[in-house]
Amino acid sequence: MNEHDALQVMLVKSFETGAADDALLADAERHEATRSALETVGPRGAPDAFIAARASAASRGLAQLLPVVQRMLERQGWHTSWLALAIGIGLLVGITADLFGGGRQLNLLAPPAWLVILWNLGVYTVLCTRLFGGGSRKTSPRAGWRQSAASILSDFRFRRWQKLTASSPPHSRALADFGTAWTRASLPLATARLVTLLHTASAAVAIALIGGMYLRGLVFEYRVEWGSTFLTTQSVHALLSFLLAPALWLSGIQLPDVAQMEALRNAAGLDRAQATAAPWIHLYAIMLAITVVLPRMLLACCSAWQVRRLSAHFPLSLDEQYYRSLLRAQRGDSTQLQVLPYALALATDTQQNLAKILELAFDNAPQIAFSQTTPLGGEDDLTDVLESLAHATHIVAVFDMTATPEAEYHGAFLRALTAAAQVPVLIVVNESGFASRFKAYPQRLAERRETWTVFTRSMHKSVLFFDLATPQLADCIRELKSSIDTLTAP
Repeated sequence: MNEHDALQVMLVKSFETGAADDALLADAERHEATRSALETVGPRGAPDAFIAARASAASRGLAQLLPVVQRMLERQGWHTSWLALAIGIGLLVGITADLFGGGRQLNLLAPPAWLVILWNLGVYTVLCTRLFGGGSRKTSPRAGWRQSAASILSDFRFRRWQKLTASSPPHSRALADFGTAWTRASLPLATARLVTLLHTASAAVAIALIGGMYLRGLVFEYRVEWGSTFLTTQSVHALLSFLLAPALWLSGIQLPDVAQMEALRNAAGLDRAQATAAPWIHLYAIMLAITVVLPRMLLACCSAWQVRRLSAHFPLSLDEQYYRSLLRAQRGDSTQLQVLPYALALATDTQQNLAKILELAFDNAPQIAFSQTTPLGGEDDLTDVLESLAHATHIVAVFDMTATPEAEYHGAFLRALTAAAQVPVLIVVNESGFASRFKAYPQRLAERRETWTVFTRSMHKSVLFFDLATPQLADCIRELKSSIDTLTAP
């Protein structure tokens, strides 16, 4: 799955799951997208190919609904103008540093080249430490800064596009969810792109310094000198011999001896040949080339390769329940939900509300069956109930919040279900009656929720609290999806 495919997948996912109560993507469109993907990929095709094909089909309907979606789908993750801008900024910084680094005198101890070289050597030290040392396990401040910058740049476009749909809250909310999810998922790719630009810009800075020195040497008489309050001539000669050793070896240029270096301390009285900056410009240019330009270009190429790899094989995990539901539809697997009320008679509207929540949360048109209510104490004889669990893939046990959970009744019922059917069990507590009775005492609702939470936790299960008389569909579906993602069969 490439970057564009992942973009479509996550966009469609946000519209399907982010605001389900607003019907942003109709059931007919979702089913048609699934059918189209099955025709294209087939039931035995690669999972990521099926997910991508379905998203491509669904996104066409979204693009007709919202023109901004089409613009988002047409966006390119990488623009050559970004690279040109990075090079331009690097050249500008390098030229500025050269212009303000000195007039027509080259100070051997303090040219701008040394600042650039030392900075880059520090960067290489950090990179090597993170690559080979313990620092690779922790995010360094520099790495955190890069990720933050990449996140801001990636998120900026989606915030701007979201404003275009601000008049339509459901669409705006879905786009906001998508922007947040995409920014998080694409962070490795965005960071690799930012790193590529930074390496390229750094190489451009050094190239500009080299070019600036040679250009100024062509039109001006460039002379050298040095001065120091603390360093002796011998110290300066030894220091430059060490720092310029690679350039001296590569170029074959001979460093002036100690007497000549002493003469350069006050070069005003020297003739043109003795104080010329030409050999020193060659030495500094070579040092910039081997310590900055070449390593930075190599690092830029490595980052660009990583960008290409991540763009072609986008790291999108398909382990979420949303994707698992779609893959079950690809394989033809059906979701069979068996709803088992305990000591609770579900009214018609309550039953319909629960069915709608389950249908929208499972995504793949699940088959939902409601069993007869098991009376309090009826957990000892579940013969009729257990027969209905033969084909169930999930069990939904529904309790009433007006009842206080008891291990010998509610606990026994859950244990019997778990033992009889080796499938995940969802626990739903209907709080509509309790909430209506204690409407003026919200603390009672919180206390009863805590009681049920502790009870279910003691059985290594989680619980969902729904007001099935007047449910907030979006909240209920989101909580149920989150619970499904963590479900495992007993």
